[in-house]
Amino acid sequence: MSENQINREFEKVYYNCYDYIYKYLLRKLSNRETVEDVIQSVFLKYYQVVSEGKRILNPKHYILRMAKYAVADFYRSHRNEETRDISEIEIIDERALNMLERDTTFTYEEIMSAVEKADKVTYQIFVMHFQYGYTIEKTAKMLKIPQSTAKSKLYRELKRIKEKLKEGAFYESV
Repeated sequence: MSENQINREFEKVYYNCYDYIYKYLLRKLSNRETVEDVIQSVFLKYYQVVSEGKRILNPKHYILRMAKYAVADFYRSHRNEETRDISEIEIIDERALNMLERDTTFTYEEIMSAVEKADKVTYQIFVMHFQYGYTIEKTAKMLKIPQSTAKSKLYRELKRIKEKLKEGAFYESV
């Protein structure tokens, strides 16, 4: 592909996706300056990928994934474990999202909506394990619950969400 074709294709995707990605990032990050920095880096990375000749079948989905990773990286780099209450932070749980998307495509909002309906402890376990990458043991210690409880709550919640989303019961019960 020539440089002109790459630029035209990039501009088309940029104008089609920018507002959607900007709104997503605005909901996830603390201020507009951070959002603007992140969105700029996301689209720059997308441009680099396209200019390398890689073909992206669904650019909007690809860019959203990049934005999700960028948000997760932002929170990881600005994390202060001692003072942050994770129950008040809406964060990305990319590994869980990947597990749930293997068979069918679900939106991040659907999955987080389902997880937020769980009890507070289950939600915290889910977030600590999938976002922060804590082991079940460390998660249980931080929440001061038995390791077996943390493990069973996590796996029960994953199973519940997957079943509801697969059966289409998500909208009826959540």
